[in-house]
Amino acid sequence: MAPSQTPTSGEPAVMVTIVDPLTWSRDFSYDVENSILSAAGVTLRVPEDSAERDRLLPQADAIISSGIEQVDAATIDSLERCVAIQCYSVGMNAIDIEAATSAGIQVANVNVSVADVADHTMALLLCLERRLVPMFEATERHEWNLRNLTDPWEIRRLEGRTLGIVGAGRIGRAVAVRARVFGYKTVAHDIVDPVPAEPDLEMVPISELFACSDAIAICASLDPKAPKLINSEVLAHTKPGALFINAARGGLVDEGALAAALDDGRVRLAALDVRDPEPPDPENDALGGRPDVLQTPHMAAISERTRSDIHGQVAESILRMLRESGRLGTGGEGGE
Repeated sequence: MAPSQTPTSGEPAVMVTIVDPLTWSRDFSYDVENSILSAAGVTLRVPEDSAERDRLLPQADAIISSGIEQVDAATIDSLERCVAIQCYSVGMNAIDIEAATSAGIQVANVNVSVADVADHTMALLLCLERRLVPMFEATERHEWNLRNLTDPWEIRRLEGRTLGIVGAGRIGRAVAVRARVFGYKTVAHDIVDPVPAEPDLEMVPISELFACSDAIAICASLDPKAPKLINSEVLAHTKPGALFINAARGGLVDEGALAAALDDGRVRLAALDVRDPEPPDPENDALGGRPDVLQTPHMAAISERTRSDIHGQVAESILRMLRESGRLGTGGEGGE
């Protein structure tokens, strides 16, 4: 539906609302966003329930998506005035981008957590390489005789090993920089931009990446409408004994195919910060409860710095899109 230019009586001239408020997040507040937006003459409405949200959405000039609920084509069609959708994350897979584009609605993300996701990816990688979790567990059992333990004798020196990075965007390149400090050779595969991102990050086909890599880090973005990027065909090329890390999106990976690769030894160990679905169904989880799978609860993007910076970046991004659309004047006043 084309955005209307006439707000409903009683609503503010320029208004932003939230599809799925982050009420679950510890100490989360929209005070910073409200301060920045209100100074520019924009009202932020945080709905208290789904009924209020459904009432506000048709009147909103911009909406915010936390990624908890899908902003699908039907939702986008109900947006009578909206010119901008702002995501609270790097990933925009909760948004039907095609439907938003057809409706003339701009969609933006924030890249405030790039360093955090790269750091967490490296933390998971190092945990697998140095077998830290089974060693933690062994010492808890008061087992200190290394001759009786298997994992220490599988540790390889990092220098000279190859890390394959699937997705050479901001996060993938940040992971590559960090990995090379530890002595890894880095190669990458990227569907969107197959051109070398930097001299020390060779771009290769995905089959070659899996065949030559001692460890594989998934850093790609997710297209919910695309087939699983990491599937049985891709995993068939895996160098035997490789490590597998995913701190990107769970929907990128065929979990049944990954479980099969773990079963036959193509993948020695996996570390996952993301699953599909989240949380996984305990009654139907091919990767749960396995000693060769390390999991963290979708926490890669979390840090004190990110929590501080994200509020201002989200608000400023919304104001930029409102001004570019003409909905908000350059001085902050409404554009209608």
